[in-house]
Amino acid sequence: MEDLDFRVYNRRRGSTIGYTISKTSEGWYISYIAINGNCSPDGNPFFYKNFNQDYINYPSGFGNQLEYLWEKIDNEEIDRDEAQEKLQELADWVSFCEKSTPIWEGWN
Repeated sequence: MEDLDFRVYNRRRGSTIGYTISKTSEGWYISYIAINGNCSPDGNPFFYKNFNQDYINYPSGFGNQLEYLWEKIDNEEIDRDEAQEKLQELADWVSFCEKSTPIWEGWN
């Protein structure tokens, strides 16, 4: 399967950033600037290392949804276009969390 894009809003940068994601036989390969590597189907560790590096807030159920998507792809239940659409839905969910995080002086 061709690479997939994960475009997510980053409040720290004030813009949308993009990770390149590849499905592997064991999970995912994520690529973004300095933090790259193989992840489990739920995104550990590099999805979260990237999120934490950029202080991106994400929903607690993100990993479960990502793993479900990986399984759908692995079982060939969805094609590349549908996989891209669903991956972007997850990115939009993360963006919503990131954009709706309260901004408090002295905290963030």
